[in-house]
Formats: sequence, C-alpha cells, structure tokens
Amino acid sequence: MSRIFILVLGLLCLSQMSNLLTAQSVLSIDEVLSAVEANNYDLQAARQNITAAEVLTSKYNRGYMPTLNINAGIAYNLNGIKAVYNFNFPDLNIQNIQAYNGNVGIGSSYLLYDGGQRKLRNEKNLSSLDLAKLQLDNINQVLGFNASQIYYSIVQAMLNVDLLQGTLEISKERSKRAKTYYEYGKVNRVDVSNAKVDVVRDSLNIITLNNDIENFKWQLNQLTLKKDTDYVVDTTFTLEYQSSNIADLQSKLLESNTELISLKKNLELVDYDLNLANKLNSPQILANGAYNLNYQKNSPRSQLDLNRTNGLNLGLSANWDILDGGQRKVQEQLATIDQQTALIDLKNKENELFTQLNRLWNSYQNNLLTLSIENQNIQSNKENFELVKSLYDNGQQTSVEFRQAQLNLLNAQSQYYNVRTAAKLIEVEMDYLLGK
Repeated sequence: MSRIFILVLGLLCLSQMSNLLTAQSVLSIDEVLSAVEANNYDLQAARQNITAAEVLTSKYNRGYMPTLNINAGIAYNLNGIKAVYNFNFPDLNIQNIQAYNGNVGIGSSYLLYDGGQRKLRNEKNLSSLDLAKLQLDNINQVLGFNASQIYYSIVQAMLNVDLLQGTLEISKERSKRAKTYYEYGKVNRVDVSNAKVDVVRDSLNIITLNNDIENFKWQLNQLTLKKDTDYVVDTTFTLEYQSSNIADLQSKLLESNTELISLKKNLELVDYDLNLANKLNSPQILANGAYNLNYQKNSPRSQLDLNRTNGLNLGLSANWDILDGGQRKVQEQLATIDQQTALIDLKNKENELFTQLNRLWNSYQNNLLTLSIENQNIQSNKENFELVKSLYDNGQQTSVEFRQAQLNLLNAQSQYYNVRTAAKLIEVEMDYLLGK
C-alpha cells in the first residue's frame, strides 16, 4: 500500500508540474543577461562609482578656473581715553567715544604655472574614470558568468527531466504489461513488483530534478531580481568555439580581458603618481588681484570724524620649495615601488589567465571528442533497447534485462546532455576570460 501511495503521489505531482510547464514563459539567456545588467544592485553601486569619478573630471575640478572671494565686516567700538602728562600739559580724559567701522573686499587668484602638476592630475582623473568603467564591465561580466552557469544548470536539469519523462512512460507501460502477464500466468509477482518499483523510482527522480530546477531558479532570481520562478529556460543552444584555435583565443585574451585591461590602467595611474612625485617641488606662479574699501565713522568726541580708504592691488606671486626635507625623494621611491608591484601583478595575471585558458581549451576539446563517442553510444544503446524491448514483449527477456537496457539508454542520453552542457559552461567561462 505504501508503494501504491508513493506512486499515486508522484504521478499527481508530475501531472501538476506538466500543467504548470505548459503555462510558463520561456526565458532566454539574452533576457537573463539583460535583466542582470539592468537590475543588479552590485552594478548599480558600480555606476555610482562612475558618477563620482565623472565629478572629479568635471571642469570645476581641473584647476583652470580662478578663485574669487568677497569679504565684508562691520563693527561698533566704544572706547575711553585717559592721559596724564608730565610738565604743564593738561590731563586728557574722554569717555564713551563711539566709532563705527566697515570694510568690503574682493579678492581673486589664478594659478599660472605649477610645473605641469595640474595637467598630470587631470589626466590621472580621466584614467581613474576609465578604470571605474572597466570595473563596472568586470562586475557585469562576473555576474553574467554566474547567471549563465546557473542558467545552463537549469537547461541540463530540464533536459534530464525530459529524458526521465520518456523513461517513466516506458516504465508505466511495462508495469501495465506486467500486470496483464501476471493475470495470464506468464510472469510472477516479483516481476509486477519490480515494474511498480521502477515507476516509483523514475517518478521520484523527476520530482528531485524539478526541485533542483526550482532551487536554481531562485538562485538566478537573486541576480536578475525576478520575483517568481514561473518560467522555463530555452534548452536549445549551440557550441560556438568548435572551429576556433587556441592561438586566436590567446591573442583575444590579451586584447579584451577586463582584468588585464584594469591592471594596465592601474599601472598607468601609478605612472602618473611617479610623474607627480617628480614635479612635487616645481615652482608655482599665481596671479593675484584685490580691491578693498574701509570706512570708519567716529563720534564727535574723537579728533578724527571720518576715515575712508580704498585701493586696487594686482600682482604676481611665486613659490619654490628648494629643500623639502627629503619628502619628494620618499614619494618618488614609493611610487617606483608601486610601479614595479603593478607590473608584477600584470605579468602574474597574464600567466594565470593563459594557464586557465589552456586548461579550459583542453577540457573543451575532450568534451567535443566525448560528444562524438557518446552520440555513437546512444545509437548503439537505442538499437539494443529496441531489440531487448521486442524480446521482452515476446516473453524472451526478463524484466531485469529490460530495465537494464532501459537504464543503459537513459545513462547514454543523459551523459550526452551532461557533456554537451559542460562544454557550453566551458564556453561561458572562456567568454568571461575573453571579455565578452
């Protein structure tokens, strides 16, 4: 009774899943990658970094605009004077002397020359903007790589579900046939029981795979920000690197890999730091201008009733640090070390990526060879299964032999799909290495 209950439960679940699949929309890999690019939070944060880098490259941060300031002030003074003189001068004692003071000034300054530091800083900011864009591209590629891996894992599981659906139908037909044979005394109860067990096992395998598919979909939703899993994926795909050669891929790797390009850009930024350190003590020349107006109104008790001054000042100022206590030398040495470190990182990454690409290429070629062999294996197992099925239908083969032939065909087909999907996943990883 427990086996019958499991069988009925499995068939009901399969029926419900089948009805759901007919209503689900098909999600392509291109739609997945577009959703990741549009919605993913990591990419949104990276775009904020680009916005910040763009601010640093704006005209207001280039150092070519003059500075202008206005200052003003007003004051009230209440003073007293008491003076006692020698000789015959009369003493002086005046209290509550009020005075009002006011001033207005405008000042401006403009850097005429700094030894090229301003130009280098602006070029470095532009390179930093390029690096921020490269980092965005790299994050996008990493997320696309992760999404593609999950997507093709769903593809593989769905293909295996299709295989198991076909196997289940054969097992159900075999179970019916076993019952009929048992009624006519051609087989014993063990054959009937084995057929039922195989139906249940196939049903449970499908349920397990469908559960895996659901979990993969939720993982994919974390990257695309989809809210539900009511979709299926496109199980049709082609292998795109079958006619490629490793030399062309290596050249493409050097040209397009975003990690290498980012490291080269980082090396460029370090070069700017070294050049800036070399110009740290360059002379600076500034043009200055100012206009000031001062006003003072005194009380009648003061000797001076009104005082007002105004004036325009224009000039040039220069500054040149002849000795800085060795700071420029320290900056140069640190920048040189950073430059050498950045170059080592670049060479190390090139070697690491070349090794990874060669490993992937060898695995890819092995998969292509395996696909050819597995395709022949499928044909052989199909012929064997059809022969065993015919003999089983005529009562010349046991249910165990029939089941074994069925499993051999299923394994051959499943292995073919698994190897083909594995080859596609290798292509996805190579796409990432090649900056696609």
